[in-house]
Amino acid sequence: MDPYPPSAELGATLGRIRGLVLTQETAQHAVDLLARVSQETIPNASGAGVSLIRHSERVSVGSTDDLVRTADDLQYSLGEGPCLTAWSSRTPVAIEDTAADQRFPQWSAAAAEAGIRSCYSVPLLRGRDSIGAMKVYSSVPAAFDDPDRTRLTSLSVAASALLGHVQTSETSTRISSELRESLRSRDVVGIAKGILMQREGFSEAEALAALTARARSTGIPFRHLTANIVNGHGAPGRRQA
Repeated sequence: MDPYPPSAELGATLGRIRGLVLTQETAQHAVDLLARVSQETIPNASGAGVSLIRHSERVSVGSTDDLVRTADDLQYSLGEGPCLTAWSSRTPVAIEDTAADQRFPQWSAAAAEAGIRSCYSVPLLRGRDSIGAMKVYSSVPAAFDDPDRTRLTSLSVAASALLGHVQTSETSTRISSELRESLRSRDVVGIAKGILMQREGFSEAEALAALTARARSTGIPFRHLTANIVNGHGAPGRRQA
């Protein structure tokens, strides 16, 4: 008998994911849901994400927060880390404490500095292919026990089936285009917020509020407004006290 049977919550979330296969949701919606489900299912997770590797290009397409995106971006820029290793080796990778682990010295040091202390990553396997990795992060050392690891592994099986289906379906070209556009839009929004934070002294929340208010008042689509700011064509002014 399985000593770590899936919880009712995990069973329900797997059902939601199987529903996505049937309705052929876009890949971006799928990976965002998978990231959220991973965090919800594993109580000690501070954040979670899904990385897909396509045509040798490493792209993090689903994450629950900026900390996860930072941790993933560090791996891609440094060329080392638990998720890349889980993907390439096709085996799970656990980091009990980034402050002490020496397998990925550059990434571990940067991750610890950013506030990430432990990580568990599992490969997404589709037949003989490794299509990416699923991961959970925590701000405390040794956060993930055996039941947590079993839950993430179980979830990765459903994730692999879903994402493998998306990648091989007849809608793959359209989905790939949507993914690229979504990633570009996310990057532009982050850059636009950073410009306002530096130029106007806004906090991140204030910068986002200013962008949203300007888009509503002018009728300019949000992504066009942020692109204009990044390209130097103007920015929302400071809100009045």
